Order: sequence, then C-alpha cells, then structure tokens
Amino acid sequence: MANIGYVRPNANGALIGKIECLAFNNVIGLSPVESNNPRAPKYEIMARSGNSWVRVGALFEQTARTTGEVFYQGRIDDPKMDKPLDVALFGNSGPEGGYNVSWTRRRARQDFGQAAPVHGDEGESEGDGLGESTTGREIETDPFAGFPN
Repeated sequence: MANIGYVRPNANGALIGKIECLAFNNVIGLSPVESNNPRAPKYEIMARSGNSWVRVGALFEQTARTTGEVFYQGRIDDPKMDKPLDVALFGNSGPEGGYNVSWTRRRARQDFGQAAPVHGDEGESEGDGLGESTTGREIETDPFAGFPN
C-alpha cells in the first residue's frame, strides 16, 4: 500500500483532506451516511469541483482480522478516470487525528479448483476455448520506438 493522502477534521468537525496521485488529484470530504442497513457505507467520498462537491465514491467499515483495528475501505470512480481507484483509510494516531489514505490494488480472486464448462463446451476435447497462447512469441515491432530514453 502507498500513502496517497489524508483526511483530517476541520474547525467545524467536518472530515476534509486531499488525495494526490496520477489518476486523482483533488480535495475530498467525507459525508457520513445515515442508514439502518448494516451493509450500507459509513461515508460518501465527495470531491471538490469548482464551488460544489461531487460524490465520487463510498467507504465501508472493515475490521482487520489480526489486530482488530477498524479501518475504512472503498473505491473512487469518475468518468474522467481510466479505472477506479481503490483506497483504504487508516486512523492517524498523531495529534492532528483523522485518517491516512492509502492506495490498494485489487487482488485477484483465489482459484478454488477447475471451473465448470461453459454452455456448449462440454463436447470439446482439445483446448480451453480461449484461443491460441501468445506467450513466447517475439514482438515484431518496438512499442517504444520514437520515444526518448
């Protein structure tokens, strides 16, 4: 995980901060979600846009299995971004309080054995139906040709 920002309580108690990375560079605020649903997010992530705030994500409360520490995990997404940004907020024990914002990469799901055949593939005896592998083939052109070193 990489630390990419922070969120701190301001003078009025609102949680305001900043995230800075290549995909997202903005002032953010956390707006508490009021819900009786235990699966609802705890906060909406709001980003500053001109003179207003725009909802760009949500944070869900999680508990670390090993330490019991409570943290918040969620995702920031916006049409201008190529793909969503997965984040986790961990409590800051310093005098300013608040949270440190860390970037997390989604982990691939673990393999739990062989998948069931796709409809129509039951009679095939060769291959997996995904086509030929490109592993081991040489690249015919340099993808970085023309770029300075």
